[in-house]
Amino acid sequence: MIVIKRYRNRRLYHTGYKQFIVLTDLEEMVRRNEDFRVIESDGGKDITLSVLSSVISDRVKKHREKAEISDVLKAVIKIGGKESMSILKNTVLAGIGFVSLTKKKAEALVDQLIKTGELSKSEKKEAVMELLTKAETSAKETTAKVTSEIERGFKKFKVVNRDDLEALNKKVDSLTEMIERLEKRLDEK
Repeated sequence: MIVIKRYRNRRLYHTGYKQFIVLTDLEEMVRRNEDFRVIESDGGKDITLSVLSSVISDRVKKHREKAEISDVLKAVIKIGGKESMSILKNTVLAGIGFVSLTKKKAEALVDQLIKTGELSKSEKKEAVMELLTKAETSAKETTAKVTSEIERGFKKFKVVNRDDLEALNKKVDSLTEMIERLEKRLDEK
């Protein structure tokens, strides 16, 4: 596991590379699935969550549609507690479900199964289609679950009406589309 030290001046030091890094470097490390934790340079307290929150905050500040994201975040904060964390978690998982299993990635997974002898080459096309179908079904189920949790939270706290919920769903769809566009750009690189 990589250890990142944060100094009092908020600078981040990558102990593996022995150099200072910035929040966008941490963002890239997350994208590469690198396992790391961030600790305070004095005392070694684990502050990974706080720093990852800063990464998200930095990303939100750079987003073009600030008012839209602000409305979504305010709605989640109004719900509060476990409900808001559940909504955020499921929304993120829904976004991952939509973009993480592209045809290219499904083919790579199936190719790996062929290499290990768990599938034959003749089964490839069918297996890829099955994976994509399952991913689509899973994404739809997750979206329905997220929508249900949002509705339950709004009813519980009487935060918004149905029109507000539909507007929020449109914003989630917009964010999902943005994630898909970003994933495509990453795949092109």
